[in-house]
Amino acid sequence: MSSPARPVIPVAAPVRVQERLAAADDGVRPVLHASSTAIYVDLDGWCLGLVSSTATRVPCALWSTVDDLTPLAGRPVVVAGGTLTIGGEEVRIGRVVDPRVTRVGRHGTCRSAPAIPMTPGLDLPADGRLTPAHLDRLLGRGPGLTPLGDDVLAGWLVTRAAHGRPDAVLSAAVRRRLGVTTLLSATLLECAVQGEALPQLAAWLAAPDDTTTADLLAVGATSGAGLLAGARLALASISTDHPTDRPGRAA
Repeated sequence: MSSPARPVIPVAAPVRVQERLAAADDGVRPVLHASSTAIYVDLDGWCLGLVSSTATRVPCALWSTVDDLTPLAGRPVVVAGGTLTIGGEEVRIGRVVDPRVTRVGRHGTCRSAPAIPMTPGLDLPADGRLTPAHLDRLLGRGPGLTPLGDDVLAGWLVTRAAHGRPDAVLSAAVRRRLGVTTLLSATLLECAVQGEALPQLAAWLAAPDDTTTADLLAVGATSGAGLLAGARLALASISTDHPTDRPGRAA
C-alpha cells in the first residue's frame, strides 16, 4: 500500500533564493518570525522567507499562493536536499523570477531632499549623496524587522543600481556593517546592493505617478516611506553627479 502524498506548497522563487536553498546544508532552521503573512528563518546567516499571497513579495522570500500561513506558524522548518519543508509540507518551486529592476521611467530633475513622512529625523543630505559617514545615522535606525534607516538605504542602493550608477564604496561599507541591524533587514540590504527590489519600488521606478507612489507608501508601517525617500535621494545624487563621476566612485 502506497503512502499518502506529502502536502505541497507551490511557490515562485527569486533566482538567488533558489540558488541559496540548493547550496544550503540539510537541517532544522531557526524561525525568526512567523505570522499569517510571512515566515522567516535563518538560512546560514541569510534570512529566507515564505510569504503569503497577500504579503509584499520581498526578494529574499519564496512567494506562495497561500492566503493565510497561520496553520504553518510554530511548525518545524527543515531544509533537505535543497528543498524547504514546514511541518512536513514541501515548499515546491514551480517558477523562478528575477527581482532586479528592469525598467526606469522619466523622473525629471530632483535636486533636493524629499519631504517624506517619518524620515526627517534621519538628517538626510539635501544633495542625496550618501557616503559611509552617513551609515551611523541610517543602519539599524528605527523600530521593526526592517528599521526605517535601512529602508532608506535599500531604496538608495536599488535606485542607483537601476540607473547603472552603483556605488561600490558605499555598498562595501554597508556589507561590512550588516551585523548592526536585524537579519531580515541585513538580507534585504544585501539584495538591494544586487539591484533586487520590492515590486512596488520597481513599479514606481518604471512609472512614477500617483498610483505607484501610493502603492509604495502603503508597504508596511514605514518601509514604503523609507524606500521612497531613499529612491528620491538617489535620484537627487544622480542629478548632482559631476560628468567625471564614475560608478563606484565615493561620493
